[in-house]
Amino acid sequence: MSSTGMIRTKRVTATLATTSAALLLTVAPAHAGGHTTIIYTADGASGTYGGKGMFAGGANPEIFQVCDTKTDGMAASAEFWWPAGSGYPEGGFTLMDDNGASAFCKVGEFVRTWDVPEGATVYITVCRVSGGRTQDCTHSYGEA
Repeated sequence: MSSTGMIRTKRVTATLATTSAALLLTVAPAHAGGHTTIIYTADGASGTYGGKGMFAGGANPEIFQVCDTKTDGMAASAEFWWPAGSGYPEGGFTLMDDNGASAFCKVGEFVRTWDVPEGATVYITVCRVSGGRTQDCTHSYGEA
């Protein structure tokens, strides 16, 4: 290859590298905190779960939801809890859905919003409930 061809190749390579770096910077997320966590009850051996919990971190305020997804006479509960951190107190609450209306969460039903401190870890427990007893519980966590 001639020296002119090598110079052109180096320029093209340098231009592509600079363009790639610029694209990576422009598509970076606006903020790094938070993500959505979806958790199902442990009864899904047949492929159908009786309950589902959802936490949308990074929203302002964060969104919490529980869904009873089977018409089996049982309810679904989701407990959301976060420990105290730098300058903010411990918090949490429980949501319950007992209508078993759909295999999917309905928009706006059994939802609560709460402004959780950024970076806090939110612990989630989703269970099926019958007669005040919990069963098929699973645990996960999300980040606000």
